[in-house]
Amino acid sequence: MPHARWDRSQEERSPLDIGPAFESLPALQKSPKESVDRGGQILGTMPTDLEKAMNSIINVYHKYSLEKGNYHSLYPSDMKKLLETECPDYVKRKSADTWFQELDINSDQALNFQEFLIFVVKIGVLGHKESHKE
Repeated sequence: MPHARWDRSQEERSPLDIGPAFESLPALQKSPKESVDRGGQILGTMPTDLEKAMNSIINVYHKYSLEKGNYHSLYPSDMKKLLETECPDYVKRKSADTWFQELDINSDQALNFQEFLIFVVKIGVLGHKESHKE
């Protein structure tokens, strides 16, 4: 499967869209780091750590959304498999069905990427809290 690159131009607009101000951030348009060989020749642009993390999130979403052939939707069984495989500790805290119902804001029985990002934020906050426990 080819690796996804974050390209907001291909995203659908939704009520969860964060708007045009975010699209103008230069870091998301191209990375400031350039790869240079020993002779000083510029080889290309290297993604930043944050860009790599975002691309990884996109790739994980597509890995499971494509199980039913739809890049733009995770269905309950897709989300359950994603949770059990990619983050089993969070299924122990809350069932896959509970996560899905909580995230499916528009109640269409599918999670679009924006709804999935709410999950990413929630587990990110939990992970950050746990990183500060002694």
